[in-house]
Amino acid sequence: MNILGNLFTDDLAIDLGTVNTLIFAPGRGIVLNEPSAVAVHKYTSEVLAVGAEAYKMLGREPFDAEVYRPIRNGTIDNFEVAEKMLKAFIGRVNNGHHRRSHMVIGVPGSSTTLERRSVVDAARDAKAARVDLVDEGLASALGAGLDFADERAHLVVDIGGGTTNIAIVASAAVVSSTGLRAAGNAMDEAVRDYVRNKYAMQIGERTAESVKKELGTARDDNEKVSDEKRMEVVGKDLADGSAKAEEISSTEVREALEPVLTEIITGVRRVMEDSQPDVTADIYHTGIILTGGGALLNGLPERLQKDVRLHVVVADDPLSAVALGAGRLLGEPERLHRATIRQDVPEWQLSDELVVNW
Repeated sequence: MNILGNLFTDDLAIDLGTVNTLIFAPGRGIVLNEPSAVAVHKYTSEVLAVGAEAYKMLGREPFDAEVYRPIRNGTIDNFEVAEKMLKAFIGRVNNGHHRRSHMVIGVPGSSTTLERRSVVDAARDAKAARVDLVDEGLASALGAGLDFADERAHLVVDIGGGTTNIAIVASAAVVSSTGLRAAGNAMDEAVRDYVRNKYAMQIGERTAESVKKELGTARDDNEKVSDEKRMEVVGKDLADGSAKAEEISSTEVREALEPVLTEIITGVRRVMEDSQPDVTADIYHTGIILTGGGALLNGLPERLQKDVRLHVVVADDPLSAVALGAGRLLGEPERLHRATIRQDVPEWQLSDELVVNW
């Protein structure tokens, strides 16, 4: 039966991210890396574009279209749109053939039972024959190259778009896992707030992200800045709605990002404080594995190493770590069974969670 099943199903590992969705296929590697965005016709609900094509419209939507980011803070915010996005992405990976798939999907360790169920339901509506959910912390650690047989504890900090997942992993299993809303999107919003308050100017999501990538730094205030960068930012004047340009420096962006970075560092310290003595001893030797798009922020590894006093290693491919790790689990059925998050909750409790107040 398994042989027959494999003839009619595809194995796919998916990182359903707030900013980007990545899909890994065994034997092919990363086969899709697209923005988690969908453009839908306002009146017919027809999907006009997904991924990069939809993202191009963000902030410049035609009058008859709406652009959605269906994943918020690592979980599904708009179920219908998320299902359409997944279906379109999987169809693209399978060259338009809608075959039944076995999907392994990474989710934040702090996600609720209801949030996990929504991910499973969306995947099944997108023609998944089987769905296994795994903790993003474990997946990112495996994607960074952690050995399945390594019994020592490792601290993994995965800074994505919507969430920062902080997990302790040992023997290819999760010891503890927690999630923070302080992540890439929170950094973008901090930049927007800073520009709004200081310059009375409103900038869009894409502009804020560009400023973060170009000028963002995690160096603390005590470090001397010898190569300060500056860039011109154009937005909308809050006073009269006209176009306005201001020159912003990397020092200003660092100031804007500091509260978000402090929250991430505090979260890492809290996980260390709550860990068992043997785990703390292991982490002293193994250090921190840094993954996710936030790992690319200038000076972040050095800042973490200085503030937490642990050695920090950045994954070779931090953006793809979750998808690559979930893909490794696809090739290890027994370890996948062990790593799969199970809904060990009584049915009556689940039904209580699903009550909606209209």
